[in-house]
Amino acid sequence: MPRRKVKLTTKVKIMRENLRLTDAKTISRKYGVSERAAYNWYQRVLDALPDILADEPPGPKSKDKVEPAPPF
Repeated sequence: MPRRKVKLTTKVKIMRENLRLTDAKTISRKYGVSERAAYNWYQRVLDALPDILADEPPGPKSKDKVEPAPPF
């Protein structure tokens, strides 16, 4: 199946729908955290989706440039 370009807004909508909290109360109790904490984490993930799903150019990622050592 050939890769096709999918719009970022479409990707975000799909993932938001897939990441719905279906049973937040039960999940929160299972792990011993408050529902509010789980909801806050969920919101942070939703807010970050556009950055996570943005297309990046293919190829190796550039490494952070290290500042050169000061001259002696």
